[in-house]
Amino acid sequence: MTSSTASVTLPGTSVSRFPLGALLLLSLGVFVTVTAESLPAGLMPEMARDFGVDPLRIGLLVSVWAVVVIATSIPLTRATRRIDRRIVVAVSLAVFALANVATAFAPTYEFAFATRAVAAVAHGVFWAIVIVYASSLLSGAQLGRGLALVTGGGTAATVLGLPVATALAQLTSWRVSFAVMGIGMLMLAAVVFRRLPRSVVEPVPAAERAPLRHDRSLPPLVAFGIAGLLIGLAQFLSFVYIRPYLAESAGVADGWASALLFVFGAAGMAGVAVAGSLADRFPRTALTATLLVFVVAFASLAIAPHATFVVVVALALWGAGTGAMFPLIQTALMRAASDRLRDLASASIVVLFNVGIAGGSWAGGQLTATYGPTANMAVSAVVVLVAAGLTAAGSGLAARRQA
Repeated sequence: MTSSTASVTLPGTSVSRFPLGALLLLSLGVFVTVTAESLPAGLMPEMARDFGVDPLRIGLLVSVWAVVVIATSIPLTRATRRIDRRIVVAVSLAVFALANVATAFAPTYEFAFATRAVAAVAHGVFWAIVIVYASSLLSGAQLGRGLALVTGGGTAATVLGLPVATALAQLTSWRVSFAVMGIGMLMLAAVVFRRLPRSVVEPVPAAERAPLRHDRSLPPLVAFGIAGLLIGLAQFLSFVYIRPYLAESAGVADGWASALLFVFGAAGMAGVAVAGSLADRFPRTALTATLLVFVVAFASLAIAPHATFVVVVALALWGAGTGAMFPLIQTALMRAASDRLRDLASASIVVLFNVGIAGGSWAGGQLTATYGPTANMAVSAVVVLVAAGLTAAGSGLAARRQA
């Protein structure tokens, strides 16, 4: 099969040594963008009071993010695919930074809404390209470890970034948190531009291109993409309503709920730590096995909500699976995709996961209102089981293509 483009890493980029410094910078970019994405949720009372609006309208600042990412990620990724990926990453971080600083100085809610939309555009481009860029710096044997390190910044943002940013806002002002985040991102953008190696896509002459429908990587990518949508759906169908589950179904007091969520986050960091070696040692089975761990966790939470030990263990398994899942699915995508589809695959999984997030958040509310939050866990178990079947099929198709 002939690709329409070929990924080229220019002189100065070596894939023989593990590019730890470059990957840490990209991971830091993931950390700050994911922290900023969730920040209004942690600062809802302060922002609502300052703008004089209902707290639910601050929640829309998170919702609009997903909508904008869904609408813009793929077209902007296609529009920038011939530009040096280092420049795309640096510029998207810079735009993101300026939008966050603008949010810090927003005089009205409407102005803040507009700045969040701009930040979401930059976020979508950054997330779509950062995995492809990181992959271009890595050899095949390093791919799992490298992508786990980069995507681990997102887990660290949930466990550490958001709580710290929220604490800073409570000590000072929500505007200070946004301003500090923006200034830090602007400095990071400058370092990325100056220090990271170039990576460009060299077009293949039109006469040598095979029709896209003949690209044998399409079937596994479709399988992985639908699985990503289902994973996002299952995750947010249950996680958004985890506090009602702990309070109503499990009978956990509010003080203990915070401790259990810490267990969930700590297990997520452990999942990130092992994801890289799993992806490199078991490239065909690691993702599917991790999703089966999700199934066990969700099913346990649905079947035994009153058994405290079961709930604690299931939350730890769920958290570990959450930490491992995203680097594993990204690694599977990058290994399965042909050069011509790598950028599109990376952008598409971001879009599909956000569609799942939006659908899961809505569906979870309907389920909780009708049947109670335990039902969310049961439905999530079934949805993830379907996703596991799709990833197993995708891995088999990818292996057949590479044979």
